[in-house]
Amino acid sequence: MKNLHFRDSFKNFLFDLEDFITIYENHLHVFNYQKLNNLSETEIILSFNKMKVIISGVNLKIKQMTKQELLINGKILKVEFSYV
Repeated sequence: MKNLHFRDSFKNFLFDLEDFITIYENHLHVFNYQKLNNLSETEIILSFNKMKVIISGVNLKIKQMTKQELLINGKILKVEFSYV
């Protein structure tokens, strides 16, 4: 019987995706966003290839940022997706 390596399989699955969002306690990791449309302490709006994402919360801050990735910190109350 073959051993299951869920962590490695999940990691490979995630990195095969065009873009993704991972939510942790008080953190949100975004991969492969196209544009940062709005940034405030209560709302962050991001554009992706086929959708927009609206992140609502309290004390939202961008902790780390590259051309492809964001790490958002704060009390995340809601994440909405709007498909184009």
